[in-house]
Amino acid sequence: MRRLPILSAIFLTAIVLNTWTMAEETRLEVKHDHLLKSCKGQLIFNDNGVRYETKDSKHARDWKYEDIQQLGIEPNKVVVLTYRDRLLYLGKDEKFTFEVTEGQVKDSLRAFVEEKLTRPLVSAVLPSEVVVRYRIPVKHRRALRGTEGVLELSDRYLIYRTTNDQSKGKSDARIWRYDELVSVGSTGPFQLRVTAMERTGGEYGGGKNFVFDLKEKLPEQAYDYLWDKINRPRIDGVSSSDGRASSDKGVTTVEGGR
Repeated sequence: MRRLPILSAIFLTAIVLNTWTMAEETRLEVKHDHLLKSCKGQLIFNDNGVRYETKDSKHARDWKYEDIQQLGIEPNKVVVLTYRDRLLYLGKDEKFTFEVTEGQVKDSLRAFVEEKLTRPLVSAVLPSEVVVRYRIPVKHRRALRGTEGVLELSDRYLIYRTTNDQSKGKSDARIWRYDELVSVGSTGPFQLRVTAMERTGGEYGGGKNFVFDLKEKLPEQAYDYLWDKINRPRIDGVSSSDGRASSDKGVTTVEGGR
């Protein structure tokens, strides 16, 4: 008679462990295009890294976070740039692009991998709402066609929100932690440039400029706030999270959302 309680306890323990394991993983149904064909599978994110599982075993992959040179996420796409050379492409780094076939990439995944990666995340997946200190309507200048939206300066992030960015399904939205921005500059009250640690594919420096035309005059205190968030921790020799309090004084808070 004692076996039943023991078996029940083992069964319940197995359920709890399985639930915990599932909670630690995010799985996305994806399609990966090859040169001629494509394969489908699951892209799995957990504490150890990113794994692509597919029936086509020769295309299955498993990356530790430290082996990912750049991870890019959009609502319907994930791009993994590795350090491995592609000999057929004159030594360019190997890149894997996955199309999400069911659902979308959620902000909870963005927040998770942001803390796991050893290099900056490139994300067009944004939190739906943040506490915003300054909000500025802008146009993002690009080579062929720009996009319009708003820049949001929050306590931890600089965010560019845009809705008219669906050129070939590619999102132009961005979210940057301040410690992932290299520099900020301006040629006047109606222009702003930020340089982010983002690979563009054709350079080795790892920096990408984002130039915004401002639809409203940039408040001096907003520029000072942004400059301080990017540069003050480096000057003081502290992390961005440790240096927040000094730049929060005298700034009016506006509840976030668009």
